[in-house]
Amino acid sequence: MNYDLPARYITETFDDRGRLVSCAYHYPDNFNYGYDVLDRIAACYPDKLAMVWRNDKGEEKRLTFGQVAALSNRAANLFRSRGLGRGDVLLAVLRCHWEYWVAAVAAHKLGLVLAPVYWRLTEEDLAYRMTKAGAKAVLTCADGETPRNVAAAARRAGVALRFALGDLPGFEDFDALLDTQPDTLDRAETAARDPMLLYFTSGTTGEPKGVLHDHLYALGNHFGARYMQDIHDGSLHFATGDTGWEIVSGTKFYGQWMNLGALLVLDYDRFPARLALELLAETRATGVMAQPTVYRQWTDIGMDNFDLSSVTNYAIGGEKLPPDLPPRIAAQTGQPVYEGYAQSETNLVAANSKNMGRKEGSVGKVLPKYHVEILREDGTFAPPGEQGEIVIVADGGRRPPGIMMGYLNDPEADATLWDGNVFRTGDLAVMDADGFLFFRGRSDGMIKTKGYRVSPVELEDILSRHPAVRECLVCGQPDRDLGERITAYVVPAPGYEGGEALRGELMAFHNERCAGFKKLRELHFVDKLARNANGKVLRGQFKKQ
Repeated sequence: MNYDLPARYITETFDDRGRLVSCAYHYPDNFNYGYDVLDRIAACYPDKLAMVWRNDKGEEKRLTFGQVAALSNRAANLFRSRGLGRGDVLLAVLRCHWEYWVAAVAAHKLGLVLAPVYWRLTEEDLAYRMTKAGAKAVLTCADGETPRNVAAAARRAGVALRFALGDLPGFEDFDALLDTQPDTLDRAETAARDPMLLYFTSGTTGEPKGVLHDHLYALGNHFGARYMQDIHDGSLHFATGDTGWEIVSGTKFYGQWMNLGALLVLDYDRFPARLALELLAETRATGVMAQPTVYRQWTDIGMDNFDLSSVTNYAIGGEKLPPDLPPRIAAQTGQPVYEGYAQSETNLVAANSKNMGRKEGSVGKVLPKYHVEILREDGTFAPPGEQGEIVIVADGGRRPPGIMMGYLNDPEADATLWDGNVFRTGDLAVMDADGFLFFRGRSDGMIKTKGYRVSPVELEDILSRHPAVRECLVCGQPDRDLGERITAYVVPAPGYEGGEALRGELMAFHNERCAGFKKLRELHFVDKLARNANGKVLRGQFKKQ
């Protein structure tokens, strides 16, 4: 068998300078990443390195593509033996353990819907996601309070099938059971347009929404890997991010393996900035993808104190790039940094890259896999240089690969983003005549902190439960290290006076009820919240630039 990916499914054309200018997809109706990409690589290069995994305790595991294929077959046989099949939802709470990639490929092969979630979520957060997704099974790590929270949430949500990485009460031992299963697998019946992934993302109102992606989503990740991250045969690529977040799919999974790059994965409790730099130097990594907060830590330590000469591509994402960071990174590494623009609902839309060029202050050039326009408030498309909302146009009325199928059981939310012809991102930008986007912010007040997207409404709902809160508004304030600092403005209820004691009480009340990345950093008391003529709170009234 000859290796012919990704050209087997994507035709690309280039200009006379070798820059990508157009692309077209061609795939069978039953395209499945597990069989058609991972197993194909394993058949061609069974001994080729797929992953170097290490944790912050110094433990290491190396996996070849042949081993990933065999282990994923074992996992698929295990899931199948427990009655799981096409369309069933498997919740994965796995941090960055290497087993995540094995379980994910296994789920894809069986046609399960994989729902990765953040391992530090509370019992309430987990129960909501299990119930919302209708999860049939859960697979969890054994770290910290996670098993206890997962077990309690599973009881509340009625999820009886529970696996864990290790021998834990109330769970089946996933690792031990893998050894009992055969490493061959008959191909299951799946379809390219079947749901494959379910990500929970903070919406502008209410509880987090479930973003559904089909199997073609994996193909769409080729472009970010190949062009923004410069993945190629021989790459060893490092990226930050927990497996519970969509960024992992785009930075250390589908496109990277399709382009024969190996993954350098660091599993940790709290991000160990110095250890990560030591790992890059030791393993001779070739590329990096990280959030601005990570680069901030690295440049404070001094990237030039480590031999990073093997790294030839630095990429950045997850939050807006502060203007002072690129020159600091360049001064310490001699390399530029490439920024991109993506959403959980779309995967990568635009990127600065070696292939497509780079402009200071831009989040990148629109990738030819999408037809992107800037939409005016009057519904017309803006010319170059004019600000508006970034939208993706479905030429021919067909949803492009990589765009979400929709929000889980939420047609009302779907209708606000997708009308069958235009997908609305809710992000404001200017596009120049060369197709480069210059990001201007969210139109809905979403907060981006430490690389995470947080709904202010969700946090306001929590804080409002305290009897001392008459009304409140939460927003993100610019922060050198966090990107945005979560800040609350509270109008005290009658009978309460704002002061240090109440401030501490309210912050403790809120922060005890949410995951760490959602915690309030500041709280201020105000006499009233400004409203427009229709009585709607003006969300930008406290926002600083």
